[in-house]
Amino acid sequence: MLGFLSSCGVSNKKVLAMQQSFKTEIDTLNEQLHNSRDEISRMQLQIAERKGENNALLATQDKYLKRLDELEEELDKAQNQALSKQTSLSDALKSKNDHISSLENQLSAIREAMKQQQEEIQQIAKVFQDSLAKFPIAQYTVEIKNGQIVVALVESLLFKSGVVNRIEPSGQAVIKIIGGLLNVHPRLLVHVQGHTDNQAISRKNLDSWDFTALRAATMVRTLVDAHELSPNRILAAGRGEFDPSASNETSEGQSRNRRVELILFFPPEVLQRKIAQLAERK
Repeated sequence: MLGFLSSCGVSNKKVLAMQQSFKTEIDTLNEQLHNSRDEISRMQLQIAERKGENNALLATQDKYLKRLDELEEELDKAQNQALSKQTSLSDALKSKNDHISSLENQLSAIREAMKQQQEEIQQIAKVFQDSLAKFPIAQYTVEIKNGQIVVALVESLLFKSGVVNRIEPSGQAVIKIIGGLLNVHPRLLVHVQGHTDNQAISRKNLDSWDFTALRAATMVRTLVDAHELSPNRILAAGRGEFDPSASNETSEGQSRNRRVELILFFPPEVLQRKIAQLAERK
């Protein structure tokens, strides 16, 4: 190249300068090429890094998306369970409220039936009180105790002292009235109880239990035989001196304690039937 340029009239100095210039330019280009290759390598490395980061991000995103799906599924499941529990609780609450309402109706029916029976007892007691009004007030009482009518007849109205098996005419008159009223109210049951005071019994062969039981039995037999009271409705018992109605410290109290009581009451099934009937209406 140098000889060709010299033969063309170009001086060696100029040729050398041109060679140097070309060499410099070539070196510059080579350096630029080298730098470009380095830059390309760096860019390729960055691209690879970015690709790796992007893959990592995509993997993380997939992981989070999967977890999000799982959480949404768990949320749906929890909501369904909550809805099921709410429905179950609502059903249970309704059932409980229905049960409470039923119990309230039953309680209301019981109270109403007891009220009606108590009113009926009061009405019957008044009838007995009015019917016995012609006898001396000191010889009888008509009271309501614990929902029962208690008709107490003192000894002097029914028996002579010490007698257990024969009722006096005044007692027969009382029993006739009582027997008639009991037949008018056939649902009433009757417990006849004999009582006495704390003094010794005049009958040597009887204690207070026997004495009062025999008087009660005589009363029962009279009601059944003479006034056609059903034996299934009536029961006799002797209480001796152990259930006084007054103090035995005075003669007046002792007189009141020597008595026969007729306890009148409705059998439990009467109240039960009323309760059942009232409960059905509610």
